[in-house]
Amino acid sequence: MDDEVSTDICNVHMDKIKKGSWLDDLIHVFNELGGRGRYNEVYPLAKARRMSRHASWTSHAEASIRRTVEDHAASSLNFKKKNPSSRIAVFRSVEGHGKGIWELLQEYRSTPASESADEKLPKPVKLKYHQGIEGIFEEKTYWRRSRDPRLVQARKKKDNFTCQACSYRKRGEGNKYIIDVHHVMPLGNLTRETVTTLDDLVCLCPNCHRIAHSRKDRPLSVEEIKNLL
Repeated sequence: MDDEVSTDICNVHMDKIKKGSWLDDLIHVFNELGGRGRYNEVYPLAKARRMSRHASWTSHAEASIRRTVEDHAASSLNFKKKNPSSRIAVFRSVEGHGKGIWELLQEYRSTPASESADEKLPKPVKLKYHQGIEGIFEEKTYWRRSRDPRLVQARKKKDNFTCQACSYRKRGEGNKYIIDVHHVMPLGNLTRETVTTLDDLVCLCPNCHRIAHSRKDRPLSVEEIKNLL
Protein backbone atom coordinates (compact mmCIF):
# COMPACT_ATOMS: atom_id res chain seq x y z
CA MET A 1 0.00 0.00 0.00
CA ASP A 2 2.65 2.52 1.03
CA ASP A 3 4.95 1.79 -1.90
CA GLU A 4 2.07 2.33 -4.32
CA VAL A 5 1.42 5.78 -2.87
CA SER A 6 5.06 6.85 -2.88
CA THR A 7 5.58 6.06 -6.56
CA ASP A 8 2.99 8.72 -7.45
CA ILE A 9 4.70 11.49 -5.47
CA CYS A 10 7.31 13.57 -7.27
CA ASN A 11 10.63 11.82 -6.60
CA VAL A 12 12.54 15.12 -6.77
CA HIS A 13 10.74 16.34 -3.67
CA MET A 14 10.66 13.01 -1.81
CA ASP A 15 14.44 12.69 -2.21
CA LYS A 16 14.72 15.44 0.42
CA ILE A 17 12.72 13.46 2.96
CA LYS A 18 14.32 10.82 5.18
CA LYS A 19 12.52 7.52 4.61
CA GLY A 20 10.77 6.28 7.74
CA SER A 21 10.85 9.67 9.43
CA TRP A 22 7.79 11.31 10.95
CA LEU A 23 7.64 13.63 7.96
CA ASP A 24 7.80 10.74 5.48
CA ASP A 25 5.03 8.91 7.34
CA LEU A 26 2.81 11.99 7.48
CA ILE A 27 3.17 12.70 3.77
CA HIS A 28 1.88 9.18 3.06
CA VAL A 29 -0.89 9.45 5.66
CA PHE A 30 -2.16 12.75 4.27
CA ASN A 31 -2.16 11.22 0.80
CA GLU A 32 -4.29 8.36 2.13
CA LEU A 33 -6.72 11.04 3.32
CA GLY A 34 -6.82 12.66 -0.11
CA GLY A 35 -4.22 15.34 0.67
CA ARG A 36 -6.13 17.03 3.50
CA GLY A 37 -7.15 16.06 7.01
CA ARG A 38 -7.72 16.88 10.65
CA TYR A 39 -5.35 15.70 13.34
CA ASN A 40 -7.96 13.29 14.73
CA GLU A 41 -8.03 11.62 11.29
CA VAL A 42 -4.24 11.59 10.99
CA TYR A 43 -3.41 10.03 14.39
CA PRO A 44 -4.91 6.53 13.86
CA LEU A 45 -3.51 6.19 10.33
CA ALA A 46 -0.06 7.33 11.44
CA LYS A 47 -0.16 4.89 14.34
CA ALA A 48 -1.15 2.00 12.08
CA ARG A 49 1.58 2.88 9.57
CA ARG A 50 4.34 3.09 12.16
CA MET A 51 3.29 0.05 14.15
CA SER A 52 3.06 -2.03 10.97
CA ARG A 53 6.85 -1.76 10.71
CA HIS A 54 7.42 -1.77 14.50
CA ALA A 55 8.43 1.90 14.65
CA SER A 56 7.99 3.81 17.90
CA TRP A 57 4.61 5.07 19.10
CA THR A 58 4.73 6.61 22.58
CA SER A 59 2.46 8.84 24.64
CA HIS A 60 4.20 11.77 22.94
CA ALA A 61 3.46 10.56 19.39
CA GLU A 62 0.52 12.87 18.76
CA ALA A 63 2.57 15.87 19.92
CA SER A 64 5.36 14.75 17.56
CA ILE A 65 2.87 14.73 14.68
CA ARG A 66 1.69 18.26 15.43
CA ARG A 67 5.26 19.51 15.78
CA THR A 68 6.33 17.85 12.52
CA VAL A 69 3.45 19.43 10.62
CA GLU A 70 4.11 22.91 12.00
CA ASP A 71 7.86 22.56 11.48
CA HIS A 72 7.10 22.10 7.78
CA ALA A 73 4.38 24.73 7.26
CA ALA A 74 5.68 28.05 5.93
CA SER A 75 3.08 30.06 7.87
CA SER A 76 4.06 28.65 11.28
CA LEU A 77 6.47 30.21 13.78
CA ASN A 78 8.30 26.88 14.07
CA PHE A 79 9.14 27.04 10.37
CA LYS A 80 10.25 30.67 10.48
CA LYS A 81 12.61 30.01 13.40
CA LYS A 82 14.50 27.32 11.47
CA ASN A 83 17.67 27.97 9.51
CA PRO A 84 16.57 28.89 5.96
CA SER A 85 18.84 26.19 4.51
CA SER A 86 16.99 23.48 6.45
CA ARG A 87 13.43 24.65 5.76
CA ILE A 88 11.20 22.26 3.80
CA ALA A 89 7.63 23.47 3.27
CA VAL A 90 5.29 20.48 2.96
CA PHE A 91 2.00 21.47 4.62
CA ARG A 92 -0.44 24.37 4.53
CA SER A 93 -3.03 25.41 7.12
CA VAL A 94 -6.50 25.25 5.56
CA GLU A 95 -8.56 27.39 7.92
CA GLY A 96 -5.86 29.12 9.95
CA HIS A 97 -3.66 27.94 12.80
CA GLY A 98 -5.48 26.45 15.74
CA LYS A 99 -8.17 24.80 13.60
CA GLY A 100 -6.21 21.56 13.20
CA ILE A 101 -6.95 21.17 9.49
CA TRP A 102 -3.92 20.81 7.22
CA GLU A 103 -3.23 19.85 3.64
CA LEU A 104 -0.21 18.83 1.61
CA LEU A 105 1.34 21.23 -0.84
CA GLN A 106 0.67 20.05 -4.37
CA GLU A 107 4.19 18.77 -5.04
CA TYR A 108 3.84 16.21 -2.23
CA ARG A 109 0.46 14.88 -3.31
CA SER A 110 0.14 11.54 -5.02
CA THR A 111 -2.59 12.88 -7.33
CA PRO A 112 -2.05 15.92 -9.61
CA ALA A 113 -4.29 18.94 -9.09
CA SER A 114 -6.02 18.38 -12.42
CA GLU A 115 -7.15 14.97 -11.18
CA SER A 116 -7.85 15.83 -7.55
CA ALA A 117 -10.99 17.73 -8.63
CA ASP A 118 -12.41 14.35 -9.54
CA GLU A 119 -14.73 15.89 -10.92
CA LYS A 120 -15.07 18.11 -13.78
CA LEU A 121 -16.70 15.61 -16.09
CA PRO A 122 -17.87 12.10 -15.30
CA LYS A 123 -15.31 9.58 -16.48
CA PRO A 124 -14.60 5.90 -15.92
CA VAL A 125 -12.74 5.36 -12.67
CA LYS A 126 -10.20 2.57 -12.39
CA LEU A 127 -10.64 1.41 -8.81
CA LYS A 128 -7.50 0.06 -7.19
CA TYR A 129 -8.84 -0.29 -3.64
CA HIS A 130 -11.82 -2.57 -3.19
CA GLN A 131 -11.90 -3.54 0.47
CA GLY A 132 -10.50 -2.43 3.80
CA ILE A 133 -10.52 -3.21 7.50
CA GLU A 134 -13.07 -1.19 9.47
CA GLY A 135 -14.41 -1.33 12.98
CA ILE A 136 -11.10 -1.21 14.89
CA PHE A 137 -11.54 0.46 18.27
CA GLU A 138 -9.55 3.68 18.70
CA GLU A 139 -9.06 5.51 22.00
CA LYS A 140 -10.05 9.15 21.71
CA THR A 141 -12.18 11.17 24.11
CA TYR A 142 -14.79 8.50 23.49
CA TRP A 143 -14.94 5.11 21.79
CA ARG A 144 -15.93 4.98 18.16
CA ARG A 145 -15.55 2.56 15.27
CA SER A 146 -12.89 3.52 12.74
CA ARG A 147 -13.74 4.03 9.08
CA ASP A 148 -11.44 3.39 6.13
CA PRO A 149 -11.10 6.76 4.33
CA ARG A 150 -9.70 5.18 1.15
CA LEU A 151 -12.70 2.91 0.81
CA VAL A 152 -15.10 5.81 1.40
CA GLN A 153 -13.36 7.86 -1.31
CA ALA A 154 -13.46 4.92 -3.73
CA ARG A 155 -17.24 4.60 -3.24
CA LYS A 156 -17.74 8.32 -3.89
CA LYS A 157 -15.83 8.00 -7.15
CA LYS A 158 -17.71 4.90 -8.21
CA ASP A 159 -21.07 6.62 -7.60
CA ASN A 160 -19.79 9.80 -9.28
CA PHE A 161 -20.48 11.81 -6.10
CA THR A 162 -24.22 11.30 -6.72
CA CYS A 163 -26.97 10.32 -4.27
CA GLN A 164 -28.21 6.87 -5.30
CA ALA A 165 -31.69 7.59 -3.93
CA CYS A 166 -32.55 11.04 -5.32
CA SER A 167 -29.70 11.74 -7.81
CA TYR A 168 -28.60 14.88 -5.90
CA ARG A 169 -25.13 15.99 -7.09
CA LYS A 170 -23.91 19.42 -6.00
CA ARG A 171 -20.70 21.09 -4.87
CA GLY A 172 -20.49 23.11 -1.69
CA GLU A 173 -17.88 25.17 0.12
CA GLY A 174 -14.33 24.59 -1.09
CA ASN A 175 -15.68 23.12 -4.34
CA LYS A 176 -16.26 19.81 -2.54
CA TYR A 177 -19.21 17.59 -3.34
CA ILE A 178 -21.99 17.48 -0.73
CA ILE A 179 -22.29 13.72 -0.44
CA ASP A 180 -22.20 11.12 2.34
CA VAL A 181 -21.16 7.47 2.19
CA HIS A 182 -23.70 5.27 3.95
CA HIS A 183 -22.75 1.91 5.46
CA VAL A 184 -25.46 -0.62 4.68
CA MET A 185 -24.43 -2.37 7.91
CA PRO A 186 -23.92 0.45 10.46
CA LEU A 187 -20.45 0.39 12.03
CA GLY A 188 -22.06 0.77 15.43
CA ASN A 189 -23.55 -2.72 15.02
CA LEU A 190 -20.16 -4.34 14.52
CA THR A 191 -18.73 -6.42 17.35
CA ARG A 192 -15.23 -6.79 15.89
CA GLU A 193 -13.01 -5.64 13.04
CA THR A 194 -14.75 -6.30 9.73
CA VAL A 195 -13.67 -6.41 6.09
CA THR A 196 -15.90 -3.93 4.26
CA THR A 197 -16.23 -3.95 0.47
CA LEU A 198 -17.52 -1.30 -1.92
CA ASP A 199 -20.80 -3.21 -2.16
CA ASP A 200 -21.35 -2.59 1.56
CA LEU A 201 -21.39 1.18 0.93
CA VAL A 202 -23.60 3.57 -1.04
CA CYS A 203 -23.53 7.32 -1.66
CA LEU A 204 -26.44 9.31 -0.22
CA CYS A 205 -27.03 13.04 0.07
CA PRO A 206 -27.28 14.32 3.68
CA ASN A 207 -31.10 14.35 3.51
CA CYS A 208 -31.42 10.80 2.20
CA HIS A 209 -28.73 9.64 4.63
CA ARG A 210 -30.83 10.94 7.51
CA ILE A 211 -33.90 9.22 6.07
CA ALA A 212 -31.92 5.96 5.88
CA HIS A 213 -31.29 6.12 9.63
CA SER A 214 -34.83 7.17 10.53
CA ARG A 215 -35.70 3.55 11.29
CA LYS A 216 -34.25 2.47 14.62
CA ASP A 217 -33.72 -1.27 14.20
CA ARG A 218 -32.01 -1.14 10.80
CA PRO A 219 -31.41 1.47 8.06
CA LEU A 220 -33.84 1.88 5.19
CA SER A 221 -32.63 0.51 1.85
CA VAL A 222 -32.11 2.76 -1.16
CA GLU A 223 -35.33 1.42 -2.71
CA GLU A 224 -37.26 2.15 0.49
CA ILE A 225 -35.90 5.71 0.52
CA LYS A 226 -36.95 6.19 -3.12
CA ASN A 227 -40.49 5.11 -2.24
CA LEU A 228 -40.65 7.86 0.38
CA LEU A 229 -39.52 10.65 -1.94
